[in-house]
Amino acid sequence: MAIFGAQGIRDAMTNAYRTHVRALEGQAIPDGTSLHEAAMYGALATRYAAGSTPRPESMIWAELAPFVRLPPEEGLDALAEYVVFKEMRSFADVVMLSVCVRRGLSLLSGEERDTYGLLSEAGGFEWSVLT
Repeated sequence: MAIFGAQGIRDAMTNAYRTHVRALEGQAIPDGTSLHEAAMYGALATRYAAGSTPRPESMIWAELAPFVRLPPEEGLDALAEYVVFKEMRSFADVVMLSVCVRRGLSLLSGEERDTYGLLSEAGGFEWSVLT
């Protein structure tokens, strides 16, 4: 497991996700939220908190929009790559990430896409440049 650099970011996101899965197993999760979605939220929120830049819960959920409907492993890989894109852009696999973001957004309903599109503009989500 890498500690620094782009691979370190990927590993940290994967570890944070798996830690949240273990912590949430058997716990009450809000209706309509899967264990995968809650762990994705936890991983991204933890990353923000570690960087001393906490964000409101609603904005984290909105930023996760392109990733949570993908199959779990693909969604996790794409989210980890997205964090690399945000923090070390030149080391990110932009082609893979663009494909995943577009596919993830296509899995949302039209109303969800409209809502998350507006929130993306307000929140400055960097995935919006990949669509």
